Amino acid sequence: MRVFKKQQTKVKSFFRSEDMDLCQLLLHTENAFDCLIELGHHGAVQFNNVYDEDRLLNNLYSKKVTQCYELLRIVDSLHTYIVQLHVNEIFYPDVDRENRLKEKDLAKYSDSLKRIHVEASAVTEHYYRLDSRRNRMMEHSFALNKANKYMVSDMGSELLYSESTVIGLVQDATTTSGAYPAHLNYMIGCIRADKFYSFELLLYRLCSFNLIIRFAEMPSPVYEYHYGYKPERVRKFAILMMASSTMIWPKVLKICALYHVNIYDCPSSASQREDKVKELSQEIVNVEKVLKEAELMRRQILEVAGRDLFIIRVNLRKALKVYDLMNRLRLVGGVEVPRYLLAEVYIPSSDVPEVEAILRSASRISGGADINDSSDEDEMNDMKTMPNTTPYPIESDFQPLEDMSAGAILLKKNRLVSHMPPTYFRLNKFTRGFQNLIDAYGMADYKELNPAPYTIITFPFLFAVMFGDLGHGILLILFSSLMIWKHREIERYQINATSENEILNILYAGRYIILLMGVFSVYMGLVYNIVMAKGFNLFGSSWSCRYNETTVYDPAFHVTLDSSHPHFYSGHPYPLGMDPVWAVCGQDSITTTNSLKMKMAIVLGISQMMFGLGLAAANCVLMKRKADLILVVIPQMIFMLCLFGYLVFLIFYKWMSYGGHKPAPYNAACAPSVLITFINMMLMKKEEPVENCLDYMYPNERMIEFALVGIAFSTIPILLAGKPIYLMRRRRKMEQERERDFKRMRRQTIAEMRSTMRYTDDENSETSRQKSVDNEEEHEMSEIWIHSGIHTIETVLGSVSHTASYLRLWALSLAHDQLSDVLWHMVLTKGFANTLPLYYGVPVLMAAFFAWAILTVAILVMMEGLSAFLHTLRLHWVEFQSKFFGGAGESFKAFSFPPSNQRS
Repeated sequence: MRVFKKQQTKVKSFFRSEDMDLCQLLLHTENAFDCLIELGHHGAVQFNNVYDEDRLLNNLYSKKVTQCYELLRIVDSLHTYIVQLHVNEIFYPDVDRENRLKEKDLAKYSDSLKRIHVEASAVTEHYYRLDSRRNRMMEHSFALNKANKYMVSDMGSELLYSESTVIGLVQDATTTSGAYPAHLNYMIGCIRADKFYSFELLLYRLCSFNLIIRFAEMPSPVYEYHYGYKPERVRKFAILMMASSTMIWPKVLKICALYHVNIYDCPSSASQREDKVKELSQEIVNVEKVLKEAELMRRQILEVAGRDLFIIRVNLRKALKVYDLMNRLRLVGGVEVPRYLLAEVYIPSSDVPEVEAILRSASRISGGADINDSSDEDEMNDMKTMPNTTPYPIESDFQPLEDMSAGAILLKKNRLVSHMPPTYFRLNKFTRGFQNLIDAYGMADYKELNPAPYTIITFPFLFAVMFGDLGHGILLILFSSLMIWKHREIERYQINATSENEILNILYAGRYIILLMGVFSVYMGLVYNIVMAKGFNLFGSSWSCRYNETTVYDPAFHVTLDSSHPHFYSGHPYPLGMDPVWAVCGQDSITTTNSLKMKMAIVLGISQMMFGLGLAAANCVLMKRKADLILVVIPQMIFMLCLFGYLVFLIFYKWMSYGGHKPAPYNAACAPSVLITFINMMLMKKEEPVENCLDYMYPNERMIEFALVGIAFSTIPILLAGKPIYLMRRRRKMEQERERDFKRMRRQTIAEMRSTMRYTDDENSETSRQKSVDNEEEHEMSEIWIHSGIHTIETVLGSVSHTASYLRLWALSLAHDQLSDVLWHMVLTKGFANTLPLYYGVPVLMAAFFAWAILTVAILVMMEGLSAFLHTLRLHWVEFQSKFFGGAGESFKAFSFPPSNQRS
């Protein structure tokens, strides 16, 4: 095999798409099938444009495709027989590895399938005929028995209904006087129960009282067999029809034929009917013996078919996919009959050596044609110089490898192409779940930064901010650890399952996401100091209560915790997370917790958005988009830093400068409101002075704030007009270069001048064309200005709305905390507080605990967890990824076979 590429060392990366090599694959028709089978198992080659709607087929393999469909139809027919007879079809979990398909195997599959199908069909058809015959005899016997019971009394000695009585019931009054005596005529049959009532109504309207019908349901349903359909188990009625005239029977028989009524012979005397029943019973016994032999033979044939049917079905579907692909490739080479298939493919650069080895191995195993023989050498020389009809050029520079006997050639294109290569990230079972979250929003552009590596940390952490509870986090860790520990059993179940369990598939695919969400929830539970709605005191609280009973019960005194007084606050913060005192101090707890969580949500949101803008700047540098970096990304970063970055600075400055045992004006009473300060900054309004407190948080605060607002708003004109002006200047420069090139071309030979002037015969056509070009450019520039305006408005308003959107971290955390507290106090506390005797109190406590546990798992873990998951997903898709992620790329769709399972 020859490979036309330059050997390079490529680095595999999860942060950006792997390098892609655009190649042309040339396959010999004799071993193309085996090569594509191996490539499909490896899954590292994407065939370009072969599945387009306007793709022309070469029709060289249309008969092969039809043959595969026919064989698959036979396989489905045998599978239907196997299911009906409950025969075990052997499942091979390692069929993709141990039973690789070769093109020569298809002939064996065809011969064995057709032979087994003919035998199975013949035996099955014989079995159906025998079973239908037995059912008819059973229907006949049952109808005769019911007719005897109707015509003869229980003792069998006197008639229940005499013939003259029945004749009198059915004889028409207008025909009573006649020369010929009337005789009773009757007929028995069997009809489907669902058709009987319409059948009876139609006969009544046709024959009125001249016909009497009696019916009885058969004791058990019977099978009906129709060619081309599955056997149907139906209920049936045995019917007895009696009339005095034979003139109506032709009409009745036609209606019976229309309703598929089985008509049977009915002897005239009771003794003859009894003899007929005995005869039918003996025949039924004989037929059942033959049926058992036929069923045994049928089962033996299907057991033989079931041994390899799964392997054949899987390989036939692979063959169908390969032949369909081969039917879409371009035929090249050969004088009379094309001998090669040409395709344009994308291959990850790091997989090119492995693809070469696969092609070489497949060609050798299948006995590939020698490309260097005398008949093919001229064709290969012509291949190098043949005209290229594909949209992109074939690189003619190549270096031959040592192996020159393979029937596959790989040509690497080194020239630039106009379309973007596909995006491919090499994933493992840990990163695949996080990448699926990103791909659900959009596929990254080629060489664009992938958000998935950062989502591995930020996604579970933001989830934990809303879901933070040590106990609930441990439940998530246990559930995900169970799925990770039992991964082999779960994968084996997914392979062997006959129906897809979508919920299990989703949970199993995200098992590592759930694990990290649990780990971070445990961490945030420690920060919030909460486990199952209860606080825990590990290091001793920094707060103490100095109130006595008289002070507490004084209605004029407001009980509060004064952080400036050493009797209440020691001055040393709690070592880890929130102090446990805030879990038991009522309204002060909600106020303090809300303030902390709201500020934390603002800090985390602005930090993540700034990180997104940093990734946008990295994208511009890596993809060499200097104009976007200077005119779009940097102004956005300046706008965000001057306004919302300053807001984060105010939050941290207030935390560090105010509170505790610090004297005035830096005590807690003089701490300004960050929200009011930020609003006054935006409105350029001075704050109202507070007695014994500083007017500003730090010196020259107001001047710095005004400067930051001015700098922030000065970036808006750059965002609005910077990119359009740059594009206009670049277009004007390109037009000037094009005009210089055109003038230089006009100085060429007279022949070239004439060939150019063929398109501009007169001055009017040149003027009209120039006007159309000007109008088109004006239309494009108007779209650019409109797009720039929309982007500017979205940036300014989005910075506010996205920051406010991160407040959902605070809201959902508060809701989760309060709902957990409600379940604890309204359910479990009731069980603890019962004062019943021990033999009553223990069952009540157990019932309360089980109710609390079920509600905790169902509501707090599952429902609240799903809600927090969806909100976290929205924060990543909208607020974070919109800063740097385009999501307009194309995924690498390799030609591959899905893993085989019981549903294959």
